Amino acid sequence: MIMETNNFRLQYIKIEDFKNIKSLELDFSDKDGITVLIGNNGCGKSNILEALSSIFAGLYLNRLHKPNFNYIIKYRINNNLVEITLNGSVYSFIINGKKLNKTEFSSHKEYLPKNVIACYSGESQRLWENYYWPYYKNYISTIKKSTSIPDLPMIYINRYNIEISLLTLFSYDFDVFDDVRKFCNNTLKIKNIVEITFYYNAKIIKEWNENSVIQMVKTLNNVEGNPILSADKVSLSLKEFKNKLSYLSHERELFKTLYAATMPKEDKIITGIELKLELNNGDIINSSELSEGEKKYLLMKVILETIADENSLLLFDEPDAHIHICRKAELKDLLDKYPNREKVLVTHSPTLAIKFEDKHIEGLCLDSNGYASKIDGDKAKLVAQLTNGLWNIQEQNIFLSSTKSITLLVEGKTDKIHIEEAFKHLKINFPNLDFDVFAMNGSDHIREVLIGLSCSEIQWNKKFIGIFDNDDAGIKDTKSGFEKETSNPKIKHVKYGDGQPSHSFYAVLLPKKTEFGDHAFTIENCYEPEKYQEAFKQAMAEKEGHFVGLSIDIIADDLKNKAKTLLAEQAKSFEMSEFEGFKPIFDLIEEIRKL
Repeated sequence: MIMETNNFRLQYIKIEDFKNIKSLELDFSDKDGITVLIGNNGCGKSNILEALSSIFAGLYLNRLHKPNFNYIIKYRINNNLVEITLNGSVYSFIINGKKLNKTEFSSHKEYLPKNVIACYSGESQRLWENYYWPYYKNYISTIKKSTSIPDLPMIYINRYNIEISLLTLFSYDFDVFDDVRKFCNNTLKIKNIVEITFYYNAKIIKEWNENSVIQMVKTLNNVEGNPILSADKVSLSLKEFKNKLSYLSHERELFKTLYAATMPKEDKIITGIELKLELNNGDIINSSELSEGEKKYLLMKVILETIADENSLLLFDEPDAHIHICRKAELKDLLDKYPNREKVLVTHSPTLAIKFEDKHIEGLCLDSNGYASKIDGDKAKLVAQLTNGLWNIQEQNIFLSSTKSITLLVEGKTDKIHIEEAFKHLKINFPNLDFDVFAMNGSDHIREVLIGLSCSEIQWNKKFIGIFDNDDAGIKDTKSGFEKETSNPKIKHVKYGDGQPSHSFYAVLLPKKTEFGDHAFTIENCYEPEKYQEAFKQAMAEKEGHFVGLSIDIIADDLKNKAKTLLAEQAKSFEMSEFEGFKPIFDLIEEIRKL
């Protein structure tokens, strides 16, 4: 799809001395309208959304807000290249290479995005209170006295906007807007809104001038003349609602009017909205009964489809929160349907991040001083070389952005699941342990990465521990390049060229149970035999009748892999006692932590 040249597009930002950001530069020029900030909690992702909110809050109306940090921002809008700098209290404005003073810049609304829209569903209120609420207070006092409803530059969308979002989407003509119909009927599985009940504050209405908000309230209540309600609530069908408000020319106007009437705090005209929804299966539920994931989808859809336009900046904080892991790809598809919207989102979900192209990803981590930083370029190159073909750039960034003091490298994805599930239950016994786990697809890859990382001159300031299956391959891969620790021969460290031990790179074989003797020992053997025996029985039952055309070797491999997968899934419902066999692994990790 050819992008319009007048779309709002971020190009570059530099932020200095804001929260845990000492100095950070981001290049948006090749992002094509979507930037995904990934990294662990606390690495500064959300602070970037706050900084962007602060920057534009100060530009829209400086008397309400002024950023307390220095910045440089560049963006394109309406065929103009805009560069703005704030240094201390001094602004600099450059448009298409020409310097303007503050008055000249402020007189051209086309130099700013139409609005900044933040979508957040978490418990923290700082984004709202610091950057959006001042504009709401000003907006409310303005529209109460006005005969028209102006646009709001700083828009904050959260779970309190669920009902007006549903009303907005169901007000579209489904015969014309088939995509909106499919979203409502198929994605949300809502067939219809069967009843709408509005609750009003009559005292507040009397304080307002005659404008579209008051007109809407009067129209819904069949009141003419002075804005006095016949009751404190009114109920009507969706058809009645749409017919009464058909004079609103666009769904965006409908949302804006409903939004103004349901503003937060004490000045709400509409104090509450209840919706009865008919689902596709015939059930009738209240809108409050929608799942958190469905509510998040709904808010994102109404932002992208209705509230925003091509000159909006959209900020999504953890948009995949509460959305089932299997549906995260649908979230990416939803964003892709609106290429002419400038979107910045933050996530620490590898499942979501992996859905995007490499160019959209910006990996963040904390540097040695605890400041937000982009992934170190030298580290990124080294990890890319060592994991060539094994991890994509998103997985590399997630590995590099880890802030935990220990990183475990295991052979396969099921090893990762078993160790993570075991640690959830046994952490109480190891209060000082905390680690991330990464699957390497084989013992040889663990060895290559451990030795490769240790051979560079980069300081990692953490410990990497490779956990190898105690089998022929694992034993072979821990022999060359490793040396036993004198304190515990079960622990090996990477041996540097000068013979000195490494204090960052370690290898251990899975500690065997005594009854295994010389037999191979893998992660599944940490459970009691009944557990993996049951997984094999189930795998065999599923494979029965599907042997035709397969060799015994292929069948055996299929059964093994299926049993491993089944056991990993079943482990998520095991009790604490069933993970006792994992304690020796965590004992070794704890011992390495102290080295």
